[in-house]
Amino acid sequence: MSKGGRAKKKLALPPTGAAQGKRVGDVRSLLPGLAFSDDKVCWRFTYVDHDGCWGFDRMAAATLCEVLTKLAACESMTLNELRTTRRFFKEYDLPGGLSKEAVVRLGELGFGDATALHRLEFTGKQRLYGFLLGNVFHVLWWDPEHEVYPSKLKHT
Repeated sequence: MSKGGRAKKKLALPPTGAAQGKRVGDVRSLLPGLAFSDDKVCWRFTYVDHDGCWGFDRMAAATLCEVLTKLAACESMTLNELRTTRRFFKEYDLPGGLSKEAVVRLGELGFGDATALHRLEFTGKQRLYGFLLGNVFHVLWWDPEHEVYPSKLKHT
């Protein structure tokens, strides 16, 4: 109340975007299914090695589309579901069976102290390598010829 005993009037604010029929605010309300995706696997491409021999620049456009389609399909999976898909997902302790070239390249990239490397298997020899932190897979290398962590088994 003011000195004269009258209550102060509140100023009316102009209508917000929501009041005008616009959808604004938290992106969770804008993207279907996003509210339930916190524990789902997702991808980061900040650390992709563009200068090494396992860069994406040699990937055919059709292969890139296949890889992106498979990554998108994995986004509906929790980390636990991804881990139990053993043929597709593996975690390697480093250096382990990592090729000498891959060990050297990790050092050149500043990841020489890394203790684990993760991989997703695609068709045939094709592999995608990176680091898994929480539910985020940080993509590092595209290995179309299975050279990063070569198998001792024939035809793999």
